[in-house]
Amino acid sequence: MKRKIIIFLLIFIALLGIAFYKKGRVVDAEVLEIQRTTVSRTLKEEGKIIPKVEHSVHSIQAGEIIKLYVEEGQEVRAGEILAQLNSKELEFQLKQLQAQLKSLRGEEAKAFQKPLDSEIKSQELLVEQARHDLEILENDFERMEKLYSEGAVTLKEYENAKNMLEKAKINFQRQQEALKLLYESRNPTAESRIYYAGRAEALQSQIDLLKYRIERCKITSPIDGIVADLSVKQGDVVNPGVKLMNIFQGEEYYVEVFVPADSAPDIKEGMKVKLIQEIKGKDFLFGGVVEKIAPSAVETISALGIQEQRVRVTVRPLPPENLQLIPGTALDVEFTLDRKEGVLAVPKTALFPNENGDAVWVVENGRAKIRPVKTGFENESLVGHRRGVEGKGPGLLNPQMSGLKEGIKIRLKLVKLDIE
Repeated sequence: MKRKIIIFLLIFIALLGIAFYKKGRVVDAEVLEIQRTTVSRTLKEEGKIIPKVEHSVHSIQAGEIIKLYVEEGQEVRAGEILAQLNSKELEFQLKQLQAQLKSLRGEEAKAFQKPLDSEIKSQELLVEQARHDLEILENDFERMEKLYSEGAVTLKEYENAKNMLEKAKINFQRQQEALKLLYESRNPTAESRIYYAGRAEALQSQIDLLKYRIERCKITSPIDGIVADLSVKQGDVVNPGVKLMNIFQGEEYYVEVFVPADSAPDIKEGMKVKLIQEIKGKDFLFGGVVEKIAPSAVETISALGIQEQRVRVTVRPLPPENLQLIPGTALDVEFTLDRKEGVLAVPKTALFPNENGDAVWVVENGRAKIRPVKTGFENESLVGHRRGVEGKGPGLLNPQMSGLKEGIKIRLKLVKLDIE
């Protein structure tokens, strides 16, 4: 029994010693001094350097490229021939239409040629002869019809007389029309002239169209500039609308960046931005100004394959003189969407959930203590506080620090919180 009491007392003394040890234990810890600072909410997106002036060169004509006059990176002048398409087939069609127009002019001249008086007189005699023949046959048919009704002639004789009369009528009509055409050829009608003019106009329109198409087989540069993105070679067959190359001017550049649609309202024309370009493994920083914001969003696909709505923003870069911008290269564009001055801010990593809100670990009288906080303005890494911590007040402890619990002694090693 006495032995059990001794063992119990030893255990009690050990536990008491451990408790006093823990109570008196000192933990070395780095703490952050809380200060008022400037907190900015930023947006960083990847942009692309593009020329301020750039034109796409397309073929509006189908055909084979029989001659390519330029190569990638070559400087060209406005109007200079870049490529030549095969136009032989179009040239053959043009010659055919020109021949048709020439033939039509001859036909028109012949139709409107003034006949001789003798030709008209001769045709008038033919008309009179046809009229005389018709009158004789009409009288003969009347007698034949009467005889046929009396049974004096056969049906065949009657039908022969009738056929002769019909032929005489047709001949008389033809001779009259021939005389009318002779009169018209001496004084052409307005309808005849419109007819020939319309046919000539239709042929001339087709000729003009072929000349236009033949001319467009010579593909020329729209501006002074540099050849880029050359996608064809000599011998290729292209279709209308196919892009052959780009021509850009190398004096001025823009940065094109697509931002999330929900962030676009915070971006304004004239806003200053920060441009970050990696050069030889180091980030090179320079400024820029928002030049233009697209009025509508477009559908894009992220690197993870997610469909997003983004707005195109055009930025005018302000690089130093010693920096050469290369079109097509990527860089980061950082927008400052909001900025608060004199904010009590702490890193988000210092926060942890506590009861109905957030809290931080602070050091008061040399011991660790939990303090609830009321958060406010924040960005990706910092949180501003409206209540719970004071400027130049107690230091913040890392909530993930080993052995941290409320009441433990802290040996301070102060670290200034550089968050501006």
